[in-house]
Amino acid sequence: MCRNKTEIMTPKEKAEQLVDRFVKLTYSVNKFNYITELECEVSKQCALICVDEILKEVPKRFDSEEKYWQDVKREINNL
Repeated sequence: MCRNKTEIMTPKEKAEQLVDRFVKLTYSVNKFNYITELECEVSKQCALICVDEILKEVPKRFDSEEKYWQDVKREINNL
């Protein structure tokens, strides 16, 4: 389903969503009742790998899309 322009996430929201998805994945396999700092860092690295892969595939003619994903990457690093 397509999203309309009002539903597009900000780079910060997208960064948080990506990292949260990996946190949930890593948290589900640990033995603790809390999310560890290591899980958070691994989740951020996984999200950065995803964004780097997206950036490789974005045609250079789509400057606004490339800028969006660069902003997402910056926001992941700021988390």
